[in-house]
Amino acid sequence: MFNLLNRKSIKSIERSIDKYNEVLVDDINLKMRIRCRNKIYTTDVEFFDNREVVFRCPIDRHDIIRFNNKSIVKVDFVSYSGLYITELLITEKIMKDDVLYYRGEINSPIEKRQRRKDYRLPITLDLSYTLLPREYSQYSGSTLDISSNGMLMETYENIYQTKKLKINIDIDGKKYTIKGTVLRKRNNFSNGTYLYNIKFDDLSSRNKSEIARFIFDTKRALVKN
Repeated sequence: MFNLLNRKSIKSIERSIDKYNEVLVDDINLKMRIRCRNKIYTTDVEFFDNREVVFRCPIDRHDIIRFNNKSIVKVDFVSYSGLYITELLITEKIMKDDVLYYRGEINSPIEKRQRRKDYRLPITLDLSYTLLPREYSQYSGSTLDISSNGMLMETYENIYQTKKLKINIDIDGKKYTIKGTVLRKRNNFSNGTYLYNIKFDDLSSRNKSEIARFIFDTKRALVKN
């Protein structure tokens, strides 16, 4: 990987990986933006550990975007804690369950460029939900992260009938009923569940402030520990 890099560059890469590896590895909702051929493609990161990254092949409309082996691409890791800039050296093409993935290695120091305005707190909270508008059945799930504007929900249900949900959740001892819209859905191949990015709809300013305060206090307590 580093045969074209001098020792100083290698040390810089290793220091940046040591600094940011934990926060990127822990973000189950980590995304990657790839800047290639004067376009930007967004895709899912399936695996991240130290120098190694495995990501799903991005798609432009109906066409998959292919990368040559040993090519170098500029990427942004989009995490709950910020935006991280680096380059990847493409090392391998992987086909699994008829889905194309690429394996790459960090090829330049990771730089943090910005902090997200809407911080997502990684936390597991049990919840129940119904499908709008009919609400025939109630299903169970849990959060993987939450912000004052939305959440990442994990559930065993394959939701395809609607994008509108009504969610019942206990946050810091207070019960909330929140309507939400599914923005994105993907499979969690590790345990057979489904992951849903949900945007909160018409959340009152008071409830939004309460959730934001809970997130801030929890984050501060984690930092102190």
